[in-house]
Amino acid sequence: LKPFGHFGSSENPTTLSASRLRFLLHLPPAMMSTLRIAGRTPLRGLRSAASVPAVTFNEVKFVKEDVEKVMMELPDYNFYEMKESEPNPYQGTTLDRSILLDPPAASLVAPKFEFSKLENGLKVASIDKQGLTARLGLYVNAGSRFETSANFGVSHMAALMGFRSTAHLSHLRTVKTLEQLGGHETSSCTAGREDMAYQVEVQREYMPLVVPLMVGNVLFPRLLPWEVKAASKEVEAARKALEANPDDMVNEMLHKAAFCNNTLGLSPFASERSMPYFTPDTIRSYMLDHFAPERMVLVGVNVAHSELSKWAMRAFADYNAIPMKKREEVKAAYTGGDLRLEGASPYCHLALGFESVPWGQQELAPVALLQALLGGGSAVYSGIGSGLTSRLSSQVVKQNPYVESCQAFNTSYSDSGIFGVYGVAQPDKAGDMAKAVAKTMAGLTNVSKDELAKAKAMLKGKMFRQADNDSELMKDMGQQLLISGKYGSVSDFAKIIDGVSEGEVTAAAKKILSSKLTLAAYGDTHAVPHYSAMEASFKA
Repeated sequence: LKPFGHFGSSENPTTLSASRLRFLLHLPPAMMSTLRIAGRTPLRGLRSAASVPAVTFNEVKFVKEDVEKVMMELPDYNFYEMKESEPNPYQGTTLDRSILLDPPAASLVAPKFEFSKLENGLKVASIDKQGLTARLGLYVNAGSRFETSANFGVSHMAALMGFRSTAHLSHLRTVKTLEQLGGHETSSCTAGREDMAYQVEVQREYMPLVVPLMVGNVLFPRLLPWEVKAASKEVEAARKALEANPDDMVNEMLHKAAFCNNTLGLSPFASERSMPYFTPDTIRSYMLDHFAPERMVLVGVNVAHSELSKWAMRAFADYNAIPMKKREEVKAAYTGGDLRLEGASPYCHLALGFESVPWGQQELAPVALLQALLGGGSAVYSGIGSGLTSRLSSQVVKQNPYVESCQAFNTSYSDSGIFGVYGVAQPDKAGDMAKAVAKTMAGLTNVSKDELAKAKAMLKGKMFRQADNDSELMKDMGQQLLISGKYGSVSDFAKIIDGVSEGEVTAAAKKILSSKLTLAAYGDTHAVPHYSAMEASFKA
């Protein structure tokens, strides 16, 4: 999930993209605002670090190996061609017969999480679900919150330079390699507020080729001036894409208002004002400050852990990694506030938020249950997990025909978080929706035993369903290990959920609602109430 946690994510775990789903359902874009995240609960940030078992890391020593022997272990591959057997073994094969020449034996080994650590501090985590496609992610504890006034936007710039020229491969050869491996459409580098992620999806047998390629991006990128200049053009395209997506715009505005001019309020998107900083020296300096192996986690899904650890070790063994530098840890300062912007959307997109608890706190489970209690709904969609019986659906969406969609969200960072509701309504009725949402949120201080039991069942169901998504599972492992060095599975969190009482949930609600309100509105905002009026509606 993007740091906002719930709406506007470009990494939707469902198999249908928002545009494809919209086409199938014939819905206007605004009505899709919360359909894209219906039933989603982020794995990251919901488990208390104090309640999950400690992770045991197997130590992986650096070993000097014979290069020729190592090369013999690589799959048969050429940069510009894939070798095929002659004659064609599939000639005359019909669709009713398997084309596998050597069918693999069935493996009945139950998937398990495994963890290792290289001598240089890099953590390696994996789970092998016996899938044919491997997902690999290299996560770095760096992001926009670590930027300064001298390099605003540098994390986005560093992400744009992902999978370009390194000491081993030119940009062209990197692209051709990924194309031949079938990973050119799945390779990406994204910058968030607290992390950067390099991701690739390939057939599992090509993992030994991809791991060194990914590590090369953080170990010895060339950052050639002409490649940096070419990538700078993508900044404007990214900004236009952001402005064209009301969900992402509200996300940015909410963070900017909630953490005004500090840490989590700094945007992970570079701006035109950042362009003078877009130089190789700026990017290199940022990477030297934050890209130490101790701040990295390599995650693999559907890979053998021993193989992943071995190839990670080989990728670092003969090179001097970036040394660990002490950096000033500035705590996020939640300020609350009001931010509105007129946009091209014909609807009013409104988010109301409060300060939530950071990752690793005991209150996280009650807060997650508050989110499940609020749930969400849409005026036109009622599929599985859409929250038809939730409070927002029954008290806001069903009662107000002018509300297109409404959804609760909660996002936890390392030292703060945001909890709230995001809704889309007809412009003239934005004020009525805002008041209805405020009334529903204020009612969280009263929770019945039956309602809590239902929320627990819904939350656990969503968590287990989401854990089946390899991409979300990979991200969850990487982000948890980056923040705390621990990992709690869905099963661990399910046990924590079962132990939450009604008193803990209502106490968490009172604590959240006692913080300062954050309001963000985008689109046609002429009917959104004044900030002071919204504050008063929560106290009424």
